[in-house]
Amino acid sequence: MTGIFVLTFLALSCEKEPVEPDTPEPNPVEIDIPGVDSNILIMKADYQTFQYEGYTTVNVDITNNSSDTIPFLAEYCPPGDIGYIKLFYENSSHLLFYGGMIWMGCGNLHFPTSFMELPAQSAGLPYPGNNRICFIDFSGAQQPLPWNYDLVDETMIENVWETISKQPEFQHYYSKTDKKVAVFLYMPSMGGGNPADWDFFIFVEKE
Repeated sequence: MTGIFVLTFLALSCEKEPVEPDTPEPNPVEIDIPGVDSNILIMKADYQTFQYEGYTTVNVDITNNSSDTIPFLAEYCPPGDIGYIKLFYENSSHLLFYGGMIWMGCGNLHFPTSFMELPAQSAGLPYPGNNRICFIDFSGAQQPLPWNYDLVDETMIENVWETISKQPEFQHYYSKTDKKVAVFLYMPSMGGGNPADWDFFIFVEKE
């Protein structure tokens, strides 16, 4: 009887604590991204709902400056009646954006006009704040937080980030740059304009 007790005790004492099995790291989603050879990614998201509306890419001659921001040049014609905003990469040879703006009306987007969309990734990236994102105003100047702009606040930019950072094209470009992501608000309707017409445009430069 004593021997049985000893054997039972030894058997119990040798049992190991249950160990959770290792959870393998998820494999990266391999997706063919049209336009991936270009070095500027341009994305579009709705101003009110933050719904993603697709992307396009542009190839430009990349500058060798050491700045952590994309070198925008802006050409802005205020809409006294009919105006426009153009954004260039460094000089007027590299157009990134061109949109009409109308007072008490609605202008047209002239460039870019064609957008693609891929299936979203399962999770977005942590919001980086000032370290990796900035806001572009009509002068092309890049504004840090907090933005002194009545129509955009940081919560809105966080919502934009949550939307775009799930996209495989964004994750690809973002992983290959140290430059800040630039966000621009396009308002084709001004004066008594309708915010339902407005969109955020997001620019990422792949180095």
